[in-house]
Amino acid sequence: MPSGRDVVRVRFGPNGEIPYAAFFTRTILYSWLFARRYDGVFILRLDDTDVDHQIPGAMDSYLSGMRWLGLDWDEGPDVGGLFGPYRQSERMDAYRETIAQLLTERKAYPCYCTTERLRKVAADARQADVGHHGYDGRCRDASAADISAAEREGRRPAIRLRTPDDGTIESHDLLRGPVRVKASQLSDFVICRPDGWPTYHLTVVVDDAQMAISHVLRGVEGLSNMAPQAIVHQALGLDAPYYLHFPLVRTPGFTIGDRFLPRGQLLYLDELREADYFPPAVVNYYAHLGYSAEGEELKSVDELIRDFSYTGISTKEFVNQSLEKLAWMNRTYLRTKAPDTFVKERIRASLERAGVAPAQAADLAVRAAPVLRARLAAGDDIQPLLSFALADGPAADEAPPVGDPWPAIALEVLDRKESVASALRERAGEDRAARTAAIRSVLGALGASDTPLGLNDVVTVLGPEEAGRRLRRYSHAR
Repeated sequence: MPSGRDVVRVRFGPNGEIPYAAFFTRTILYSWLFARRYDGVFILRLDDTDVDHQIPGAMDSYLSGMRWLGLDWDEGPDVGGLFGPYRQSERMDAYRETIAQLLTERKAYPCYCTTERLRKVAADARQADVGHHGYDGRCRDASAADISAAEREGRRPAIRLRTPDDGTIESHDLLRGPVRVKASQLSDFVICRPDGWPTYHLTVVVDDAQMAISHVLRGVEGLSNMAPQAIVHQALGLDAPYYLHFPLVRTPGFTIGDRFLPRGQLLYLDELREADYFPPAVVNYYAHLGYSAEGEELKSVDELIRDFSYTGISTKEFVNQSLEKLAWMNRTYLRTKAPDTFVKERIRASLERAGVAPAQAADLAVRAAPVLRARLAAGDDIQPLLSFALADGPAADEAPPVGDPWPAIALEVLDRKESVASALRERAGEDRAARTAAIRSVLGALGASDTPLGLNDVVTVLGPEEAGRRLRRYSHAR
């Protein structure tokens, strides 16, 4: 275990400010794999105190998305646990008690500065280049008269934490070692807004301590949070968890700070689900993004857990997301790793969504599975590839002309249980055009003129009975 803690306890805490973007899978996976690898506990905590920025339904997208991927949690809002509640909005009493303690100990103070004044302070600091763009400490030692005047005006205070005036704030990252920030680069920051809602730097420290979180795995943007959170830990006399920061995922059309990804580009997890991507492929792709692993690129979940080592995580600032690589991994998983039952179930479910009766869908899935698993890129390819099997034979413009001998020849071969394609090529001789015409004629009779599947695959999907029925319609010429 990579620490002196007795039990590894790792959490993932979505804030609901953006629906489940697919690249968040990598954040979840690192924490999940870390907990599983070291026989620890994985906790899902909903960090939902920033109510102004939450998007309706965003939180639920994480719960449903993680379940779809098979990333379970040991403690959380729906499964409970000894350290609940697991929604920050239900933990307000703990935050209020902590804030009251900090105020009593004069480690925090009320700030009555108006929004207009704070904007001017920040602008002046930028212009003077003083090293930070934060607060100037005006209310640190406000007089009783100043406080009374602000209260008479009806101003509600924010609560600020006192930061050190000098020295260095030192934290530790498991991959990077010491992370040092000069105290002069920080200013007294808000731990509770005027509306009574606590801020992230306070809630995350209180919750991590009360939930006995041992390790925090997060993106490199979290490095800037280490110093403020270290100050909160020190003010409360708490030990900090172990931190590990990994590269951010760079996605075309999205930069850190953007609240939304473009839709329609498979960048949200629900889009991958709707396109019927395969969860094991998605898990493998994000498990290896920014991570140096030995062995095969596609692994079972047990293998991912067994082989996981946090030292394999890159220390780069960014890694690039490649949807082409994700699609390749999806195809490769289906062709080489997916169990037969997995492929059949995907085909059956897709056909039922298209309105095919359950019994027919199950029967067709059995025949189609060995054919399609080598051709599918994603589950939404299933219905187009099987459209010929769902129609009742060919349309008028693809049926072979009267007198065409090839459907009858194919029927004879089918009855003998031989390869239809090989027999037609042999009958047609060495002439390439004749061979092509023979194959096209029979595909037309089977209602599969436009399919990318080969003739033998079409026959396999239809089955000998249905293929024979369709061929008999056009076998009158012999």
